[in-house]
Amino acid sequence: MPPSPARQEAEALAHDVPAERYDRVVRLAQAIFGAPIAALNLIGNDSQYTVASLGFPKGEIAVDDSVCRVTVQQDEILEVRDLREDDRFASIPAVTGGPRVRFYAGIPVRGQSGQNVGALCILDLVPRTLGRQQREMLSDLGALLERELAVQEEMDLAGQVQRLMLPTAAPDIGGVEIAGRVQPAREAGGDYFDWYVVDDPDGEGRRLQVVLGDVMGKGLAASLIASEVRAVMRGHSRDAEIDEAVRRTSATTRHDLEANNRFSTLWVGRLDPATGALDYLDAGHGLAIIASDRGYRRLDQPYLPLGMPIEDEWTRDDDTVAEDELLVVVSDGVFDVLDDSFEQVEAKLKDILDPGLSCQQIVDRIVDFAVANAATDDVTALAVRRTGAEPAFDAGTAEGTTTSHRVGSGSGTSGTGTAGGSQEIPAPEG
Repeated sequence: MPPSPARQEAEALAHDVPAERYDRVVRLAQAIFGAPIAALNLIGNDSQYTVASLGFPKGEIAVDDSVCRVTVQQDEILEVRDLREDDRFASIPAVTGGPRVRFYAGIPVRGQSGQNVGALCILDLVPRTLGRQQREMLSDLGALLERELAVQEEMDLAGQVQRLMLPTAAPDIGGVEIAGRVQPAREAGGDYFDWYVVDDPDGEGRRLQVVLGDVMGKGLAASLIASEVRAVMRGHSRDAEIDEAVRRTSATTRHDLEANNRFSTLWVGRLDPATGALDYLDAGHGLAIIASDRGYRRLDQPYLPLGMPIEDEWTRDDDTVAEDELLVVVSDGVFDVLDDSFEQVEAKLKDILDPGLSCQQIVDRIVDFAVANAATDDVTALAVRRTGAEPAFDAGTAEGTTTSHRVGSGSGTSGTGTAGGSQEIPAPEG
């Protein structure tokens, strides 16, 4: 069959299928019909993708060897009592060889576009016929899968939008290197990082502001709230110290957080790259450190997250980042795999304090470590280093790194992946 938008939609879905999302519907189909084989097949331009199945391996076969390729061309159930007696299917491998299927029934499944992208099917090794009630039940299961596919596509879109909102350009300030990366547990999540330049309200110059936030929960709802908190925090930071900006952000987002039974931890830092002076505020986060070969110190405060029933004071504190020190902020998805132990954090510091590593390589090491150790929550890392002069640049190659820039080089590189960025900015002359 010629390429079509429906085929392209099916291929996009087939290549981004979360484990277990559709398996429960397939299990229901097998149990209800007592069939040895049940599957959800998506029909692409050249291949059929079995993305959920029982009794038949998941994977990819040529579309010409598929029965479901015919099902997607109609709007009702395709039922074939004996495939060996149907000239369209008698010679396909599943009929002539293992598992030598005889009976087929499939219901077309529509995607977000409203066009058929695949089919839910049941197969048996002996000829049979469905009754009227069984056909109705198969139609109901097909409708259930359509809702699952619609949710999947909405989640994919939300994840794309969320990634686009992360910083991808170098902040317009010299003397720092910075990188961040998010690895959502699902297509979209409640973690985010941010950076931007603000004018000091006291008129003492410009500062780099960095933010790492974590909205309770995963998925679409958490990502929407995270996007709101991020945008509001940006707006309030333009003309206020960070503690006042956090208080205003809390007041602005309070209703939405409470209405959705969510809360948001937040870590905010405002750095003067020239002196290393750092103002910071920790709203229930507790996962920021300044580290060097001499050890590390935590930048935490005993404040509540945003969205809690009780409003907190949220007053900023201060520290200084020396040129041989690294500011690292992570989400609890990283901390969970360390058994919530700062002793384990200290043991891992040697893996990221190599001065030859770029900030992008550092956050890649942190995120990859958490993912490799089966992190179940969103994973985010942010790293900042004062440079004093322009360092050698290495964007790193880990999956999930999307953008890198080198200010002053006249070039940049970009790619696609999860969500992340790396920027190195030379110190201003003089």
